[in-house]
Amino acid sequence: MKALRTIVFVIISLPVLAVLFWFVAIPGDVLQKKIEGAVADAGNSALGLNIEGFQKGLFFSLSADSLDLTIDNRPALTITDFRGHYTPRFLTSGQLGFALRARIGHGSVNGNITLPLHGSIRIHEADLGAVPYLTQFNMKIDGSVSSDIALDNGVVDVTFDVPDLHIDDSSSIIPLLNTFTKLQGSLSVKGGTITIESVSMEGGKGYARLKGTITNRIMHLVLELMPLSEKLSTMESMIIGKYVVSPGYYVVPINGPLP
Repeated sequence: MKALRTIVFVIISLPVLAVLFWFVAIPGDVLQKKIEGAVADAGNSALGLNIEGFQKGLFFSLSADSLDLTIDNRPALTITDFRGHYTPRFLTSGQLGFALRARIGHGSVNGNITLPLHGSIRIHEADLGAVPYLTQFNMKIDGSVSSDIALDNGVVDVTFDVPDLHIDDSSSIIPLLNTFTKLQGSLSVKGGTITIESVSMEGGKGYARLKGTITNRIMHLVLELMPLSEKLSTMESMIIGKYVVSPGYYVVPINGPLP
């Protein structure tokens, strides 16, 4: 009977001890720095994360007012209303895992993250206007983006779709950019390199595909243009004329530092 009481006591005590460990043995500021450091390590310091309003809650939950992601020390993405809670599904692999939800503008974010940094994130209809990284290109971009993001072994893989793209182009280096209304593609980030596997664009004046790399903010990109010649203005035809490869097909090199 005494042995049984001891077993029952241990079983009852374990959750209490776990909660005490969560609140006492792991200070909030230490956990915050660990999460921020995991992001920096994943991007070889090209990526950065600053967390505002970080809090621990009951049952191994986390919350934050905002998560501000940077690329090369430039504001890249702001995530608000972050909520995460511990999930035991990753215990068998010896990882600390969390399910999360948040918002980007009016869009939703859901996913799973484990430490060291691995996981998958689904973004649904987030506002492009809430992505400050895009402002460095001297243009206003609006629309709603849905995206799947995978994080694994220091590599971030992204696929995305923007069905309602609108670009107010003031000084773009990409011909016909403000004519495209749909955008979809995939890219990856590893260290200081962004690899654009393929980004396709569609609009009233034709189609385009962008691919290449951006390493340490230096572009080595190629834009393939397939315009509808009857829809082009005289000025547009002149701008892309020197890049013609064959009738209806143009290849535009885009090299040099980001704006």
